[in-house]
Amino acid sequence: MAGAGRGRRRVGGSFAVGAAGGRHAMTVLVDTSVLIDHLRGSADATAVLERERSAGPLHASEITRLEVLAGMRAGEEQRTRFLLSALRWHPVDAEVAERAGELGRTWLPSHHGIDGADLAIAATAILLDARPLTRNVRHFPMFAGLRAPY
Repeated sequence: MAGAGRGRRRVGGSFAVGAAGGRHAMTVLVDTSVLIDHLRGSADATAVLERERSAGPLHASEITRLEVLAGMRAGEEQRTRFLLSALRWHPVDAEVAERAGELGRTWLPSHHGIDGADLAIAATAILLDARPLTRNVRHFPMFAGLRAPY
């Protein structure tokens, strides 16, 4: 995960995701909200995942795997496991933990709704130079211009 922030413009403590909400081709880090919506039958979530997958591989934090598996309902296991197998997974290692800690010190004083999982996911996105794909944009204020995909 070397090369943190490479190609990403830092803006007042935030990381810019590009024009039009980051719709240009770059690595995408999928958050739990979009995966759960897809698993629960959201046509919008499915369309977004298909569009992003056609542009390149989808990445996710191991925190997202934990959250998806914890929220899995009876009868969803096969579909969930299939979806999870299609993603490139990134561990929460020392580098992610350090960056998440930095983000927490910066953002938690003014954004009380962010939790440790959000910080780890944000740190992973920053270290990958990836655009978060999430409906929970308020949990990721460190990404200037981030918009919900649907």
